[in-house]
Amino acid sequence: MTAAANLRAESGPAASGTGLPDIDAAQIVKGLARELNADKIELPGFPDIVARIHRALADPDVAASDIVKLAASEPALAARLLQLANSAAFNKSGREVADLRGAITSLGFNTVRSQATAFAMKQLDRQEWLQPIRPVLADIWKNSNGVAALCFAVARQVRGVKADEAMSAGLFHLIGKLYLFARARRESIDPQAIAGWERALNEWHVAIARAILDHWKIPARVAEAVEAQNAIFDADNEELEPLVRILCGAKLHLRLRKPGAPAEPEAEQALARIRIDGRGFEELVRAAQADAQLVQAALA
Repeated sequence: MTAAANLRAESGPAASGTGLPDIDAAQIVKGLARELNADKIELPGFPDIVARIHRALADPDVAASDIVKLAASEPALAARLLQLANSAAFNKSGREVADLRGAITSLGFNTVRSQATAFAMKQLDRQEWLQPIRPVLADIWKNSNGVAALCFAVARQVRGVKADEAMSAGLFHLIGKLYLFARARRESIDPQAIAGWERALNEWHVAIARAILDHWKIPARVAEAVEAQNAIFDADNEELEPLVRILCGAKLHLRLRKPGAPAEPEAEQALARIRIDGRGFEELVRAAQADAQLVQAALA
């Protein structure tokens, strides 16, 4: 049974109220994910246009004109895609992309898919009912942005890995946490008042992310990488797909190299084991640093 299927099997009714220390945090987390039982997932506060774009892109025969129409229905998203298509990170030729069709064609469907979700994540910050957890949402966005940029830049140096898929994996890797915090807020649950919330969150957010990505029909390679984002701790380097290694490495690098980060010997050893195309991950990061900074600035 997969982690997502296990979560579906075990999720129960959601708790209500502010959350008390004697309530089991894992049961609350699984309860908040009860929609998985019906495969009917709604991310609180996400614009409907994001779900519509994901559904459209799930069709392998979808026409670019259909995606243009959908994106054009949300002017802020359309402007964002145009801005990205003209950024130094995504427009190496320097030729101006003047219209939305050109932007979508230039960026590609994978990037449009991930940027629609990134747009929705940033829109959450404007919603008043989420004001109490804005610092948490901002931290999730900053982390996702940094991991996505590094994944993209490293993947550009690796054979057989699509950089846009690597970026998508980075942007999506914390979507389960985003979902749980937003759902908790909507259910009037205060996570900070629940003993064991962080432990339960870390245990379940990956399975929830996989279920969300499957519901959105995100390409399997991306969904599988997100589900395996911590696999380097339990598997040999060569057992993991390069995309998985890139996501694992980007997460660990940014966590361990953050100013003031505590020493984590086990995580350092895991990062040191990651090799792709005969190169250590830290070597790949050094070569990709300038590119990663450009991409992160474009995504911000």
